[in-house]
Amino acid sequence: MGKIKVGCCGWGFFNPKRFVDENWKERYKSTLQAYASLFDVVEVNSTFYRIPKVSTAEKWKEEAREVNEDFEFTVKTHQDITHKLKFGRESLDVFERVKEVAEALEAKVIVFQTPASFKPTEENLRRVVEFFEEVERNDFIFVWEVRWQNVWTEDVVKNLFSNIKVEHAVDPFRQESYHNTALIYYRLHGLGKRMYDYKFSDDELAILKEKVMEKIKGDKSAYVMFNNYEMYDDALRFMKIVRE
Repeated sequence: MGKIKVGCCGWGFFNPKRFVDENWKERYKSTLQAYASLFDVVEVNSTFYRIPKVSTAEKWKEEAREVNEDFEFTVKTHQDITHKLKFGRESLDVFERVKEVAEALEAKVIVFQTPASFKPTEENLRRVVEFFEEVERNDFIFVWEVRWQNVWTEDVVKNLFSNIKVEHAVDPFRQESYHNTALIYYRLHGLGKRMYDYKFSDDELAILKEKVMEKIKGDKSAYVMFNNYEMYDDALRFMKIVRE
């Protein structure tokens, strides 16, 4: 059976005093290092807004690996690619800069997330196909979260994602995952109308575990990445439920 990797989308709001202890600075150099002492993976969200220097990414990797040699980064692509340029030709240059950061972090997974306004129109699909045909993938696994299920139907996702060789990332409480050949990638945003402003109950986390266990047959791994306001607490509670 594959592994379940649990983490959060970013460490910027992680509070070491709350989740480690009051004297955390005596043990750890940074918030990231304190985070890495509890988790094995993080999705770098800051790259969506600003692409850091490669030297900064290398520092992140070194700090995390000092306390957790198995620590893993996944990297979210910059919003210029998915929101502004909408996979147009200029987005290939932006992606090369994102890829340099991902390589410095020794990331395996690169995450794309498009807004609800990005629908599977003929023009958008043409741009997507051209982008993924031309982009240099190296050994990266690409995952893409689209919104929403009433627009990105099962047929559309299966046909497109199999063609462009991209994994379908979803919030499993909001959308079914239709194309997963290499791994499962879940991004948990919260339930209800107000996304993010949510805390998962123990019962909901138990349901999440069932959903994950159904998917990781064989040696396929699952990344379960929390992206709600209570993500650190929810992720730690989910890790406990998975161990049990």
